[in-house]
Amino acid sequence: MAGVSELESALQMEPAAFQALYSAEKPKRDDENLIFFCQMGKRGLQATQLAQGLGYTGARNYAGAYREWFQKEG
Repeated sequence: MAGVSELESALQMEPAAFQALYSAEKPKRDDENLIFFCQMGKRGLQATQLAQGLGYTGARNYAGAYREWFQKEG
């Protein structure tokens, strides 16, 4: 996915269009864990809030962001 600016339209696409554009199954609104993250944390939180606003109840933000994960696991 290109970024937060693209997320709103992507999550409102028909499943077949989403699959064709992103080569992945579109998340379902009731998926338990739809995890967003970014390098620092701000965009991941914005994406999580946007998804929740569109009814994706399982949207979660990985609060540590990519940088923390990389330091621990990289």
